[in-house]
Amino acid sequence: MIKSKSLITLLGLGPLLLIPAIVISIAVVVILSEQSAFDKTNQQLERERIESRESSVRAKVDSIVDLASYRKSIIEAELHDRIKLRVEHAYKIADALYQQFASTYPEGELQKLIIEALRPLLWNNGESFIWILDDEGVFYLAPEYLKHLEGSSILDFKDANGLEVIKEEISIVRNEGEGFLWDCFTKPGESMEKHFKQLAFVKGFDHYGWYLGSAEYLDTATYKTDRELLESISKVDKDGSDYVFIVNTQGDILLNSSRPELEGKNFSAFNNPLLEELSDKIYAAIQDDSKGLIEYRWVNPLTARIDVKRTYVRQVPGTDWVVGSGFYKQEVDAEVASMQKTLSTQHQQRLQDLLVLGAVSAVVAVLVSLYLTVTVRKILKRYQLEIKVKNAELRDLNASLEAKVTKRTAELRVANRQLEQLALTDSLTGVQNRYACMNELEDEVRRNERYHETFSVIMLDVDFFKEVNDRYGHDVGDQVLVTLTGLIQSCLREVDKLGRFGGEEFVVVLPQTGLQEAEAIAERIRLKVENFDFNPVNQVTLSLGVIEYRSGESVGEVLKRVDVALYSSKDQGRNRITVFS
Repeated sequence: MIKSKSLITLLGLGPLLLIPAIVISIAVVVILSEQSAFDKTNQQLERERIESRESSVRAKVDSIVDLASYRKSIIEAELHDRIKLRVEHAYKIADALYQQFASTYPEGELQKLIIEALRPLLWNNGESFIWILDDEGVFYLAPEYLKHLEGSSILDFKDANGLEVIKEEISIVRNEGEGFLWDCFTKPGESMEKHFKQLAFVKGFDHYGWYLGSAEYLDTATYKTDRELLESISKVDKDGSDYVFIVNTQGDILLNSSRPELEGKNFSAFNNPLLEELSDKIYAAIQDDSKGLIEYRWVNPLTARIDVKRTYVRQVPGTDWVVGSGFYKQEVDAEVASMQKTLSTQHQQRLQDLLVLGAVSAVVAVLVSLYLTVTVRKILKRYQLEIKVKNAELRDLNASLEAKVTKRTAELRVANRQLEQLALTDSLTGVQNRYACMNELEDEVRRNERYHETFSVIMLDVDFFKEVNDRYGHDVGDQVLVTLTGLIQSCLREVDKLGRFGGEEFVVVLPQTGLQEAEAIAERIRLKVENFDFNPVNQVTLSLGVIEYRSGESVGEVLKRVDVALYSSKDQGRNRITVFS
């Protein structure tokens, strides 16, 4: 009998101990799982933000390096075109005067008229000019510093390398009518000991047995192209802390939009430890491509305080230019802190909800357990069937509690997915951000590797967008970007992906799309935007670059090519499309 009572007592105490323990254990497991997920997200957040910024500055620097490399590679081609155009223009003037006055002016007077009409044609501060000689080497039109030679023959003249220049020019005119010639001369105003390579173009003027010519020094053409390139880069990358700077291997600062007072000066001209640290790290990095990412201290233009900056530098191939761009760690820390604050607030709210739910569940479990314990101890023998019913009810209650916990866990997953979506969406336009664009391109590259499906990419930039912000304000500028996003999306298919790549620059990924179809889509976008009334701005135009994916390319190589195409559209006058075939 005593044993029976002890057994009943033990059985009666079972629910009182077991049920609260189970409920509390479940609550502890759920809370620990939530805390673990929160800690993991916090740990990944800073690393992902830094990797994203590093990827951004790498893409920017690589794009500018590619542009600079391309522009420098075509210096001589542009020089050929420029000099030939000058001579042909002078030829048209001379020929027009001859056709108009040949029958009314004596030959000597008409020749003087032609010579004086061409004498003012000067370029590059008088370095380049139009000259006239005949097939005997007689000078008819000379520059100011050689005017004393007019009327004299310089047939035997040789350049600094011993080339009989005049005889070579006459040979070109006689045999081919026109042509180019490289020679080497001194410059007006420069030491006579220094010689400069120049390109000349000559064209025969048969009416008097003359030939017309002009030339330009290669270093002058290079300097001109460099200045145009630096000006173009400075206009594109004017604002923000992740600006682009350009120096050369001699330590000259060619471009720094944040510190324009440094431009044109050499690192050695400053007794500044920050500049010395930067100089040392730049030149160490370009010696080893694997160390292109450097870290140093620099003044943040947004805060005017010294901060740690991570910068990617790369030397333009075949030149002494070094291009760099970076970001300040303090800015990344601020972004991460803001995101962590939001996550922490949501995390604390979830913990509070879980604690309240756990406490309520524990109280309910204790009360139920007490009730069951008293009931079991009184009527265990008489009401075994009722005890079974109560146990079934208890199981239902536990199932209900687990369902609530499961529901709360599902809600947490939904909230996490929403956070992930926010991280991939541009806050102003609602389209994909740069990070999401990079993911789309990675997906398309993998799809090409697996299924050999091609795709195309459009990169577009709003022409003169800075003028819109300066004239109408950033609020109007933001509205232009929002309206522009809607116009672009109306020209796309459901499978196409639009993303804001940065500032006023957008990228469109066109799956299973060839170059011709991509160009048609780009033209549709360009026309729709051009014909839309952006009140109060009225008209907004776009410059677009279009490429088709080449099998085996990386995402970085895709972005480089489409960026080169975009810059080509800008260089050619904007409001146009350039297809990189």
